[in-house]
Amino acid sequence: MSMIERFISALSPCGLLVRASGLLVVLMASAGAAELQIRAEFRPSALDPSHNRFVNTTPQSGYCAQHSSYCRVGDFTIDTGMNVSQRRLFGGGEDPREKWYLSVDGNWRDVVVHNANNHELRARLRLFLIGMQWGLPSDGTAPGAYGAATGGCRGRLGVGGGSWYRYAWGIPEGNPVCVRSPRATTDRVANYLNFSIGYHLEAPNPLQAQDGQYTGSVTYTVGNGQQIDLGQGDYSDSELTLKLQLNVSHDFHVRFSSESPSVKLAPDGGWKKWMDQGLPPARLRQELTFRLTTSRNLSLKLRCEHEADDRCGIRNLRDDMVVPVDVDVTIPGMSNVGDGRPAQDTPLLPDDGRAPRFTPDGYLIERRSTLRFTAGRDAVMEMLKSPGSHWAGNMTVVFDANP
Repeated sequence: MSMIERFISALSPCGLLVRASGLLVVLMASAGAAELQIRAEFRPSALDPSHNRFVNTTPQSGYCAQHSSYCRVGDFTIDTGMNVSQRRLFGGGEDPREKWYLSVDGNWRDVVVHNANNHELRARLRLFLIGMQWGLPSDGTAPGAYGAATGGCRGRLGVGGGSWYRYAWGIPEGNPVCVRSPRATTDRVANYLNFSIGYHLEAPNPLQAQDGQYTGSVTYTVGNGQQIDLGQGDYSDSELTLKLQLNVSHDFHVRFSSESPSVKLAPDGGWKKWMDQGLPPARLRQELTFRLTTSRNLSLKLRCEHEADDRCGIRNLRDDMVVPVDVDVTIPGMSNVGDGRPAQDTPLLPDDGRAPRFTPDGYLIERRSTLRFTAGRDAVMEMLKSPGSHWAGNMTVVFDANP
């Protein structure tokens, strides 16, 4: 007697592994993971300078797209593309998962998102609505109209036909287990049960974000006894991952009156008192105005050709003596990130570690702002020791839009 043995090994796209050796066949299958893209963007608006929120740009689908009149203002759903097959609806048993049933993690979930520079933002997301379509007609108990009898899930009106029924349940915060019993005589099996999700997204303040695309994700387990549980049945996927994509497109522009602005220090009221009475001025200073358009945080840093006592300075071209010059900035509508104080007469120092970081109150458009340069009394007295001298130095103010 002869024996013929065959061995076959194949891995299908669905993850089904089939092996045969002689008369032995072993089937191993695992459900996959579904992914949904959630998109939002921020673009500043000149028509609404106070606008500081991300706007949802995800295409709507699922229950609220099919029945917008049954959804409230602000409700939003997307179809998961997932399916529960062989879902029994049984009114005579004791198993709640064979009733109109839903168990969902309705808690707020933290989502960390990063951009290409690894800048981090934190968002929060919560499932607040589950829309369901059964592959069977309603038995008249109307879970859409009346919601769940237990668990606190509130119903949205149901719609159905001869072979299907569609409704939604609003999800309270927490971990509700929501059940409504069908008629005692009901005993049917749905060939499919599809569902969509509604979510609330609390995005961070985009004015504190850098330009670019931020991505992150949050995952829910799906199935019998999992974070999203639609009752006893065969689930097409074991996980649902929501992939967040937050796009930030800031407006940022600094405009001076000339391409190479210059500053000439002079006493308040001119040199007349010095020339006529020999009275030295208390200080020399000059303001340099600029126009700022921004919807983002920024930091101002100072670079010096000459330094003096932790400040920029100007040099006597005769003998290389350097005296300090104080530099400060005023930007109406900006406040200091560190202490919340307005950006008014804020000192700038040639030390990046102490560079002030500002955040706007809203979208600033052509906001008139001021850089002020001041040589104090000690510097003036040193300069007056060299009559006819010329003092000069280059100072560079860096507007860092990615602090």
